[in-house]
Amino acid sequence: MASRRDSRSSASLRQVLSVDYGLIRRCRRNDGCRVDCAHDRTDDSRLPWDTDDYGGWGGHDFHDTEPGVERPPVVFVHGNQRDACDWEPHAEFFLNRSYTGDELWAISFGDGSPTHAEMADQLDEFVAQVCDHTGAEAVSVVGHSLGVTGLRYWLAREACYDRVDSFVGIAGANHGSELFALAVRAGLTDGTYEVCHFLQDGTAEESPLAALNEDETPGAVDYYTIRGVEDPLFMQRPDSPALDGATNVALETDHDGARESLDSLELVYEWVADESPYNVRTFV
Repeated sequence: MASRRDSRSSASLRQVLSVDYGLIRRCRRNDGCRVDCAHDRTDDSRLPWDTDDYGGWGGHDFHDTEPGVERPPVVFVHGNQRDACDWEPHAEFFLNRSYTGDELWAISFGDGSPTHAEMADQLDEFVAQVCDHTGAEAVSVVGHSLGVTGLRYWLAREACYDRVDSFVGIAGANHGSELFALAVRAGLTDGTYEVCHFLQDGTAEESPLAALNEDETPGAVDYYTIRGVEDPLFMQRPDSPALDGATNVALETDHDGARESLDSLELVYEWVADESPYNVRTFV
């Protein structure tokens, strides 16, 4: 009986992996953009500084607001085969609730499937530029999917916890997924699925993810996570996105819904702004 259960489980994982791979391939045809926007990944025309390795958007000129910040700017970080376009609804939601353009930023990594080292390099420069441009001493960070462990790796590698006020991780593989091991066994180890090596289980000496999880919420940072209970990526490990020491919330939604649903938008705003999104004083 155990063998039959294992067989059914493997079949389900392969079906989910097949669907996941199909979605990623469609985004990859658009250079990693789900909405097929007109901007290359390293296009810096929507940023107030020049870049070589990444793109994105942000700042008062881009958002057409007055300059200046009154709270830590928010840096949004996308997932595998996505880009800054994923966060445009968040910008609109925040702008309608008293945020300025200088308080809203999103990075597009130079590669649609960046390594964690590449994410850390680009995030380190991006956050430094945001702080230099705005005069802020710290930012709040909001990541989705691969961007969550990318942010955690950057924080740990640079030991820059004093530069982050709040951390929101949405549908991140903080404790892995059986899909990553299946991808490796299936030979999907390059390009889009190269990240599976980083996110596999193992000892702290063998697994970068396990090393991160020796202290899941380090520093004087407020940590929050959101996960979808219908997320196929975590069908066998539903609590993977949660972090010990964080405020962890589960929503009745899937992988993308954990980022784009109204419930998620409201939570993200409340956590980084430290006020209700429906406080009448926040409306323009």
